[in-house]
Amino acid sequence: MKLLTTILFALFIFNAAAQETTFNSFYKKHKELSTFSINLSASIAGSFLDDDDNEDLQKLIKKSGDFKLMVFNNEDESVSKDFNKYLKKHNLKTMTRIKSDNSKAAFYILEKNNLVEEIIIRTNSEDDKLVLFGLKTNLTKDELSEIISSVNSK
Repeated sequence: MKLLTTILFALFIFNAAAQETTFNSFYKKHKELSTFSINLSASIAGSFLDDDDNEDLQKLIKKSGDFKLMVFNNEDESVSKDFNKYLKKHNLKTMTRIKSDNSKAAFYILEKNNLVEEIIIRTNSEDDKLVLFGLKTNLTKDELSEIISSVNSK
């Protein structure tokens, strides 16, 4: 019985560790370098929504886990370089990029088993600020497409 309990406990620990999002590892590694960081569960974020709020936003929150927001002074570009390495290492797909003057924004997803498991938004400003927003999700590509298209139509 002890052996069975030990094996089940080990499997639980292994499974829990495997469920950590890739952005969570980046968040933990770079948290000390950020000028501001916050980790917020989707259930807490959802409590701030009214029933009248956008239906697609409610759907996104309902199918989401943790939100992570990080703001960096990126004067030496070191965090940006680390983030670019992170993108390549974890095979995140670039969905869109926007550039306006000296400011940039990009939208990335991590897709596994036909599900969008993570969404990451990156913005850079002309004053060397870097903002990263990570979101753990459980959306299909079709659901994400619906949410994006409804935002574009408003």
